[in-house]
Amino acid sequence: MIRTMTHRFRFPKLLSLAAALFGLLTATDAAAHSGKARFHIVIDTDAAADDLRTLCMLLGNREAEVLAVTTSEGALTPAEAALRVGALLDGFYHQGVPVGEGRAVGTPAPAWRAHSRTIGWGDTSVVNGTCLPAAELIARTLENEEEKVVFVALGALTNLSDALRRNPSLGDRIERVVWYDGGPEPLAGDNFRTDTVAARHILQSGIRTAVVTTHPSHPIVITPALLDSIANISTPYAEKIVSTHRSAPLAELIQKRHLRAWDDLAAVYLFRPELFVAQAVSPSVDICTLPDEASAEQARQTLLSVLRGKPDSESRVFYGFPLWAECYAADVAPLIGPAVERHGPSEWRAGVLTNELHGHLGIYATVGVKMGIRAREYFNIGVDDIRVTSYAGLIPPISCMNDGLQTATGATLGHGLIAVAENETPRPEALFTFKDKTIRLTLKPEYAERIRRDVKKGIDRYGDLTEDYWQYIRELALSYWVAFDRHEMFDLHVER
Repeated sequence: MIRTMTHRFRFPKLLSLAAALFGLLTATDAAAHSGKARFHIVIDTDAAADDLRTLCMLLGNREAEVLAVTTSEGALTPAEAALRVGALLDGFYHQGVPVGEGRAVGTPAPAWRAHSRTIGWGDTSVVNGTCLPAAELIARTLENEEEKVVFVALGALTNLSDALRRNPSLGDRIERVVWYDGGPEPLAGDNFRTDTVAARHILQSGIRTAVVTTHPSHPIVITPALLDSIANISTPYAEKIVSTHRSAPLAELIQKRHLRAWDDLAAVYLFRPELFVAQAVSPSVDICTLPDEASAEQARQTLLSVLRGKPDSESRVFYGFPLWAECYAADVAPLIGPAVERHGPSEWRAGVLTNELHGHLGIYATVGVKMGIRAREYFNIGVDDIRVTSYAGLIPPISCMNDGLQTATGATLGHGLIAVAENETPRPEALFTFKDKTIRLTLKPEYAERIRRDVKKGIDRYGDLTEDYWQYIRELALSYWVAFDRHEMFDLHVER
């Protein structure tokens, strides 16, 4: 028998939540929210410090689906940049986002290459160093993506030009190019000069292009105060920006007020194009600039809001997800802080919803939650974007994993995105397919054995399926919820 708790809205916060939910459900904009990404993007980078900030902004925002990252000549060589991008993605556990290494063009190294090499993108020793050529990756991505793609260029346009020279029809798959090219005059910045032939090719291709540039009269300076504001955003992406910019060499440049929001403005333009004044230089190309200090201040706030993301990006009923202790059962409430801090709000949300759906706090249901969140994290995607094949069977307790998989990924029976393999020995394992890529996650044997031993102790002590047994299982499930780390408990194999 499962003990339940009835909430009677004795608390002001709960009354506020009820009112907020009623307002949310009656709002037309909330009703129209699909939860799907607004932007399907390929990012090209030369791995400067402002590129690191921009990548963190876009990787961490659920409204942008980063399909691939390619590297070009500039602050670093394409090969150096590819290693650092791979390390950044690995640090965020987004190893499923493909990286393409661009073609070197032999432009003289800029003055800032030496300090760009010392910026801590991540542990490059974990990167295998092999990746597709950038032009090939761009072509594959454009050919395989159902939606039109936004190409966000933070460096030279070499890779996009190479891809289109090989197959000009790929231009039809591009919604627009958003290219940062800062300089004293339009189309005279470093990114233009690095490969002028490629730049002219793209600008004359007829593809809709926004060339985003700075305005010398009202730059957005990266200040210690702005870093403090970023530090108040509790995401690994914000933390990465803060840790790199409070360390050498960037900390010294910030103290000298040298760093500006340069390539960052490409992300600002993507989310808030109305802040910019557009000057048409051809039927398909606009030069886009922040016109005054008021728009620059709004752009500064947009940097923070893009990093913060939408609190309801995974919800269709809740605005965000309640974390107040008074909303939860007495034995669950103390876990909120430790679980959210260690595993993040997405896993907590999925865990709560799964256990409500499941009817009791289940061990394998929690394993399914952690497995599903890990798969989404690998591909860096939201809910409803992934196909799942479960090998957990249809007989409890292992089959309980299926409830966690559905809630964590949005791959539900109703959506037709999950299947349970037949004629298989049930085991805590699943395949996850996103677009043309598939990974296999399997619970490590030592975790499965620990669960088996702990459950057997409960049966020996309390009998099978007694009330005391279920209370013991509840306690086990709660302890595993906090103790088990999704980054450590699964073997991950890339199938294709």
